[in-house]
This record gives sequence, structure tokens and C-alpha cells, in this order.
Amino acid sequence: MLDDIVVLEAGSRVSTGYAGKLLRDAGATVVRLETPEGDPLRTDSPEYAEYLHAGKGSVTDVSSSAAGRALADRVDVVICDEKSAVQSLVNELRSRRTRLIVVSVSPYGLDGPDATTPATDFTLQAEAGISLVHPTFDRPSIAAGVPLAEMTGGSAAAMAAVVGLLADDADKAPVKADVSLFESAIALQQFPWLYNRIEHHSEYPLPQAPIPGVEQASDGWVCVVSVTPPQWKDFKLIAQVPALDDPRFDTLNDRVDHAAEVTALVREFTRRHTVDELVELGSANRVPIVPVATPGTIASIAPFAARDSFVQSASGGFIAPRPPFRVDDEVAWTPAPLTDVGHDDGHDWSDTVARTRNTADGIDPRLPLAGLRVVEFGTFQAGPMVTMNLASLGAEVIKVETVNRPDLIRFNGVPGTVDRSWERGAPFVGANLGKMDVTADLADPRGLAVVRELIAEADVVLENYGPRVLESRGLDYEGIRAINPDVVMVRMPAWGLDGPWRDRPGFTYTVNAASGMAELTGYADGEPLLTGTVVDPFAALVCSFATIAAIRQRRVTGRGTLLEVPLCDAAIQLTAGPVIQRSATGRNVSRTGNDRPGTVPQGVYRGADGNEFAISVVDDEQWSALAALPWAKTWADERFADVAGRDALGAELDGLLRQAFAELDSEQIVSDLRAAGVPSAHLEVGDKLVRHRQLLARERVVEIKHPVIGSQEYLAGPVRFVEGPDMVPRDPAPLFGQHNDEILTRLGRTTEEIAALREDGLISDSPFNAPFDRTASLQ
Repeated sequence: MLDDIVVLEAGSRVSTGYAGKLLRDAGATVVRLETPEGDPLRTDSPEYAEYLHAGKGSVTDVSSSAAGRALADRVDVVICDEKSAVQSLVNELRSRRTRLIVVSVSPYGLDGPDATTPATDFTLQAEAGISLVHPTFDRPSIAAGVPLAEMTGGSAAAMAAVVGLLADDADKAPVKADVSLFESAIALQQFPWLYNRIEHHSEYPLPQAPIPGVEQASDGWVCVVSVTPPQWKDFKLIAQVPALDDPRFDTLNDRVDHAAEVTALVREFTRRHTVDELVELGSANRVPIVPVATPGTIASIAPFAARDSFVQSASGGFIAPRPPFRVDDEVAWTPAPLTDVGHDDGHDWSDTVARTRNTADGIDPRLPLAGLRVVEFGTFQAGPMVTMNLASLGAEVIKVETVNRPDLIRFNGVPGTVDRSWERGAPFVGANLGKMDVTADLADPRGLAVVRELIAEADVVLENYGPRVLESRGLDYEGIRAINPDVVMVRMPAWGLDGPWRDRPGFTYTVNAASGMAELTGYADGEPLLTGTVVDPFAALVCSFATIAAIRQRRVTGRGTLLEVPLCDAAIQLTAGPVIQRSATGRNVSRTGNDRPGTVPQGVYRGADGNEFAISVVDDEQWSALAALPWAKTWADERFADVAGRDALGAELDGLLRQAFAELDSEQIVSDLRAAGVPSAHLEVGDKLVRHRQLLARERVVEIKHPVIGSQEYLAGPVRFVEGPDMVPRDPAPLFGQHNDEILTRLGRTTEEIAALREDGLISDSPFNAPFDRTASLQ
């Protein structure tokens, strides 16, 4: 999709590496700028370096040699980190090429009061509130066992690069994107501040552990999802535990309130069966049940094994995930080797494929997708978040719902007794900004005709239903191409379009467990833990990148695309490191609480005020800075001066820190540590999070008025364009069926025909034609 694009990657972060990997996986020529000694990752973790950087070129110069200058003159996009030397190089390159697209990745963004604040993925997860979603009971909060901020930031950076390409085609002005890893981590949260601000809404659930969730089998762990009433009913049928019929457990919130009691009853059933038995029982009864995979077992789980989701590295030393997207039914994927440092220093860049530009008139560089029409058959959050990103770039997005099959996430968070409860749920309004909404019943010929007409005028069709839903109506890719030959069709099945699990229901929780993420999160002596709903928004960013790349390809070639981005294949990108380590060394990799090799101390502590905060010391220099603080001088002796000593005396060091912190206010501790250059952060969530000084200073908080819930604050996402596009939400989430008349009239339906559809219950302004107060004024 990006075969004509050349990318220079200048940075040593996982995020910059993953952004370059995604661009390379989409066809771009990606060249890494390294020092003559090479990226430290080559030595520290050679297998992971091969995974991130396979197939990329390597140069050590882009300014002094003729070949280096030739590369600099050919580069379309630079992906870089925040280091001053890198930023100086970028400024030099831009002085020679003003139209260079630059995407910078840094902990907090390049400006704002916290721009130079030190951070790690661990402290960023804490500050974004992710560490708070895990049920640790009376033990300190813990971070997820994978680099969520870095991987999400990398996905956002890749998306920013292709957005920049679209904007650059429309205008000769420069494009500069500023990606914040902190804002990337927040993007994984389910709009916690909205829970507290929307009238009648439930509180943001902390911890976030669905009940049932991760449950113990006779030979391991499984993840059970029963979040909807039908799923809970079916689970009770297969469990045959009479006490579960208690009406106190009828709703998910009820079960969370009685977690200990319900979990004990659920495990009366699950402990009688093996993992395999439970998975098959769930499949036979339409209850999502999957194994909690380990890094050693992930590749053998059916949807991954049957679909070759893991491939052998070019070196032959390990297995790793293939790219998270497949283009035009692509089956085989052959990893490229890792090139040596400076391999391309003498390369002749004059023979590189020239970039193809879309020179069509009328494209707005501020809104490069203006005029693009998108039809969404989306549910829950992964698919809808993709089209929300497209809407923020100017696309017209039409969300299709059915009167008797609405997007069920509409009903999350607000009691059904509240008027228009389906318009108030934070998870829905936060994931559907800027869209139109039409109701059309696919089971009725008149509704199907409407859908076919919408597809005929669309540029992009996206769906994340179970594969059979559209296919049974003749709307698979071939059926849609027959209607619209050059359409971009994006499909986001939970478990892929083929393989033995293709028709099984899948959710963020089950995909989290099957990808190994739960196994890697939690205390070593505790249970595997789910990390909220982070898989959906992560997959949405990956899919947004791939979708915009496909849109660009369509613009420059006129060719449509089938893009498959399964939720499960996105999730295994997050756990790639432990899978690679396990397959390369044979050593078991599992959860370790907050401990990470080489980062000592690292943990979550409480101050005298009772508030939690996180610290992460990544090297001896940072430890020396901590040890020099007034409250540490008396006990931070020479035994802890190097990482080996701190690691060997980890328990003693942890106790000394807890003793010292118990006498100090958490605000003072975090302030002292940050001033000393030591990564530290408060654990934030809710209103405190959305009013964070860094978000306000960078103008990432936008206020949008909704006709039912009024004016609310939303975040603009992890990509801030300093120059170029204006990627921010502008309009609220749509009301159910809000645009029925407008869209049906545009499609040629008469007033009488629209009235007949409404009379027959095929279109409506409420799901299930539920009554509501029509006299209440909208805001």
C-alpha cells in the first residue's frame, strides 16, 4: 500500500521502532539512522530487535556523505524521538526539504509544562490510570505486563505518517505531528471522566474485572465473558450451579458488586473441567470462553495456529507475530532479515520508486478526508473507534444500526429506567463522535436495499460484526465489490476471517486472555489479570493506520482493497516480546507484578496522605539522583549504588522506600523525584485525568455539546498536528436513527415511503422502538 514511500526512522524507542515496522509492513521502504555502534537493542535484546527492525535498511549518516544526502533528499517521512540530537537533525533536514513529513514521539509531547519530565512505560501507565484497573485488593496497584504506552504510541505515529501523506498531497505546506505516549496511554481508557459527569451514569468501575472473568479450571485458567444478559443466562445453563440464579447477580454491575460471592460459585463449575472442556462447552452454547494463553502456548491456540499468525524469523531463532493486518486475502508472510549496522551507507537511492501523488483538486489539507464517505457496521468499540478517527479528519461516517439489533454498548452505564438511557452511555458517546446514524434492517428487503445503496456511494465500508452477519446477506467482499468495484472494505473479526474460530464471538476480554496479556499481568503468586478494555482502542489505532494507508492507495491508483484486521492479531503485537523471548530461550515468561529486569526500584507506593504513586529507576544515574534527595540520604548507602546491588537487595530496598514514603506527602515525593530526573507519577483517573495540566496546555481537551447529555469534554487523541491537519473531534455521537429522514431522502425515498418504513418498525428513533419522553427538550 505504501510501496512508493521512503521513511527515515531516527530513534531508539520501542514506539518509533514499531511505527517504522507498521509502515514497512504496509510496503514502505524504511531506513533506520543508527550510530556506528548500532542501536543498543541489537545487544540488549537481539531477537526483539530483529522483530522490530527486520526488513529495514540501516545507515549511519544522512548529511556528510553523498549517499547520505541523496537519501535525505528522497525521504518522505521521518519518524523520530525527542532526543535533542535527533531533533537537531530533523531541523537540518527540514531546512533542505520544507515538505518533509515529521512525526515525533515523546513521553508527554514536545511542548507543555511536562514536556521534559522523565517517564517510562510503567509510570505512563500509572499516570493514565491503567494501573488502577487491576484488582489487586490490599496490595499495591500494578501495571500491565506489556509496553502499552510505547506500542500504542507507535501505532499512533504510523497513523500520523499516513495522514501526513494525504495532507501533503493536498498542499505544499509542511506537516509536523507530535505524538505523546501519555496521551496514547489515556486513549486506551474508556472515557472515565464521562462516567462521573453524565447525569444518572454509573461510576467508573475500579477495578475493572468482569464477573465471571479469569477463572480457574482443573488444569489452568480460562476467560469467561458473560457481559450481556443472554450470555449470563447461557452461562448459568451450562454451569448448573443453582445459587447463580440469585436475582442479586442479574446484571454485570450486580456481579461486580458481589464479586467474591459470585466468583466462588462460578469456580464450583469451572474447577470441575479442564481448559479444553470449558472452551468447547462455551463454543457449543455461544458463551465466549477461551484459554488464558502463556507465551509458550499462544501460537498453538486454534485461531493463531490455523491462520499462521506466528511465523519463524528469518534468522530461524524464534517465532513472532506476523503483521496485524492482511491485504487482499494475503496468506503467506515471509519475515525479512535484520540488516547490519550501516548496511545501506553506500546505497544508490536514485533507483528508488518515485512517490506517486494524488493531485486531485478540492482536498482540504486541514481535513484531508473531507468528501470521503464511510459506511460503518460497527459494534462495541474497536470498529467504531476507527471510523471516529476518520470522521475527525473530515470523512462523512454513516453508522448503520438495526431497530432490533442496535449497538449494544449504547446500554452500558445508565439504568434502563432513565429516559433515553441508550443515548447516555459513556462507552458509546465517547467512541462515536462525529457520525451520522441510520437504521436499516438487513433481514428485510427494503432495509437491505438501503444498505446496498449506501455501499454504492461509499468509499470505505467497515464492519466488526461476526463474519456471518454481512456474508449471509451477500455482503462479503465480492458481494460489495459487485456493488462498488473500487471500495475499501475493512473487516475486523475477533478471530479472523478463516480458521476454526471464525464464527465464535470474541470480545476485548477474551482476546486479551488468548493473546497472553492476562498471563503477563499480575503478581507472580497471584492470578492472571485482565487490563480493562485496552485491546479495542489499541486495535482501532492499528486499523486506523492501515485503513488510511488503503485510502491513500485508492486515491493514487484508483484501486480498492480488502483489509482484514482481526482483534486477535492486533492483540498479539502487544505480547510479542515475551513470546519471542520464550521461543528463543525456552525459558518460561510470566507475570512479575511491577518488577522488570534491570529497573530497580520500580513499584507503586503510598505517601502519608494515602495516595498511590509510581516510581521507576532505569539506571544507576537515576538512582544516584534519588539517593541524594534529603529524605533518602540516611539509608540509601553504597550497597544500592549499582543495579546488581539493588536487584540482590530488592526486598530490603522496597521496605526502606515504603518506610520513607510513609512519612511524606505523595505530592512532595513525585515533585522531588521528577525534579531529580527520576520517572515518577501519580495514579490518576476520572476528572483529575481530563483536567491534567499537560492536556490543557496542549489543547487536547475539547468541549462538544450533545443533545441529550449536554456539553461534555473529550480528548482529541494521541496525535497533535503542530503543522498540517486538524485531527480533532467536532460533533457529538449521533442519536439512534437521528439521520434516517436525511439519508433516506438523499437515497431517493419519498416522504410516504419513509413513513411506511417507520410504521412497519424498520426505522425508528429508539432501539427496539422503546418509548421515551418526546416532550423533553433536547439541549
